[in-house]
Amino acid sequence: MNKNKVRKQQIPMPVVYPITIKTNYKYIRTDLLYRFYSAIASFIFVSIIGYLFFSIIGKHKIYGREKIKEFKKKGFITVANHCHIFDTILTGKVFYPRLAWYASVQRNFEAPYYRKMFRMLRGFPIPDGIMGLRKIIKPVTTAVNDGKIVHFFPEAELWHLYQGIDYFQRGSFYLAHIANCPVIPIIHLFKPRTFFGKQISKNVLTIKTIVGDPIYPGVPKKEGEPINMNSVTDMCDKVQKWMKDEMSKYHNIK
Repeated sequence: MNKNKVRKQQIPMPVVYPITIKTNYKYIRTDLLYRFYSAIASFIFVSIIGYLFFSIIGKHKIYGREKIKEFKKKGFITVANHCHIFDTILTGKVFYPRLAWYASVQRNFEAPYYRKMFRMLRGFPIPDGIMGLRKIIKPVTTAVNDGKIVHFFPEAELWHLYQGIDYFQRGSFYLAHIANCPVIPIIHLFKPRTFFGKQISKNVLTIKTIVGDPIYPGVPKKEGEPINMNSVTDMCDKVQKWMKDEMSKYHNIK
């Protein structure tokens, strides 16, 4: 896919309320009130969009969900391709009723309406700038070590309905090394649904979600030693290759 075509598929997110993320910002909130209303919001979104729209209209099927059963009370990091405006719902169905936290670029929290929805559904921003990742190291690793699921989209940009795997950022894999936890890859695959041979709508899809095998850090972090960046890169490359292979098989691309 050429560069210009990719840009046309991206969903622009208008920045209206620029924010400055303070040092005491609660990236992953665990207070009772927040967990209560985020659980209700998640139930509504998963019920209406996840099951009514995706499962019934979209024939959404999930494969490999049993691979996360061994982590029932353990924390881990998940990653998926960023391919649909509601791919957080598609991803959330994999774990439901267990709820995950979702990392997102800062500008999504500067947009009208969306910013509140993201936050309500357990989203948190990755601050802009070269130090952005460092600011979420402690909250993410603490959450994982406390038995929680934290999700990332390593492609960063949302390319709605795009069925390809592109450049991966390594941040989520770096954090997995710090937390000494596995990364569980997830891929969302879809094709347009047809009726008597005719495409119904570009947004009415047959959707297949596949959960991959957990991938562990090749060189786990040892106390007092730096992260092995070759191990981070290797982990990232393994996940990306798995996604590309699954995408190629689904769309019969040689």
